[in-house]
Amino acid sequence: MMLSWSAAALAALSFVLAIGFARHRLLLLATVLAAAVAARIDGDARALQAMFAFAPVLLLIAAVMPEARWRTRRNAAWLLLFAFALLMTLHAPAHVVTALDEFLIALWPGTDAGRGAMAMVLLAAVVCLLRWIVRGTVAELTASLALLAFGCALALLHDVERSLFALTVCGFLIVLGLLYGAYRMAFVDALSGLRNRRALDEAMERLSGIYAIAMVDIDHFKSFNDTHGHAAGDVVLREVAARLRRHAGAAPYRYGGEEFCIVFEDGAVERADDLLEAVRVAIEAHAIRIRPIGRDGKPGKPKDVKVTASFGVADRSEKCKTPKDVISAADKALYKAKAAGRNRVIRA
Repeated sequence: MMLSWSAAALAALSFVLAIGFARHRLLLLATVLAAAVAARIDGDARALQAMFAFAPVLLLIAAVMPEARWRTRRNAAWLLLFAFALLMTLHAPAHVVTALDEFLIALWPGTDAGRGAMAMVLLAAVVCLLRWIVRGTVAELTASLALLAFGCALALLHDVERSLFALTVCGFLIVLGLLYGAYRMAFVDALSGLRNRRALDEAMERLSGIYAIAMVDIDHFKSFNDTHGHAAGDVVLREVAARLRRHAGAAPYRYGGEEFCIVFEDGAVERADDLLEAVRVAIEAHAIRIRPIGRDGKPGKPKDVKVTASFGVADRSEKCKTPKDVISAADKALYKAKAAGRNRVIRA
């Protein structure tokens, strides 16, 4: 009974969250999940047979469809198909549902309807996985993992407890993916992949004891954008962020524009200067492949460019008692680094 309630609750929660966060592919998956959980809990043979027949087709179509706003013809057509599946489940003659099972067997000769249904769901999972590899979106990875769990539920449909557990896992994965996606939207910068200004503000509230803060600015970034185009500038921001993540030895944040912030705590405070110098050298040495925009507005031939960055760092002290004071001191040190010729680390 507890497993049934868990599966139903997670299916309902995934449906509500998908609506709230406007994740339409996951909403379609949650819709099928809710129907499947209801069929599994009810245990009616006809409902389970219909689950084999309709769920894989609906899920594969949902996986192939592009993610779009909710009010589209594609989504309307999918909902009509889902309504048709429910109608057929409740009222269609038995031989119609049986014919659909035979169709699944015909798709994968030598298998039974259950394996054919599972194969179709796994194909849908692969589609979402490939889309995640290309785009890197949390929603696509979530859909892929949830579909794998749903496929396991189909494979275990003869076992009530294990199939319910697989459906529960499916719902849990959708909920977890939606919540993690919401977290990333709120606290992670989409371009650089670093934590954003909001995350920095919250980290500032928790800072105590000994710490240091560094401000980082890409040298001549505005003129670089004007010369090579904003698309090339975005590439530079991503590459600089990658160097910060790899060499800073502390938590880097996207502060805004071409500026970044690094917060050093505990043992990293004593090594802050050495770590920043390592980052500076890594940025200066790294060749970045870009496609500059020509005078005609079209992308030119790929070429390698190099950029540098300036750093200002300050420690918490009697003079700088709050994180805001430390950031202000680090910012002043950054301007001194720029005035001294850029591409250097200056301590406040």
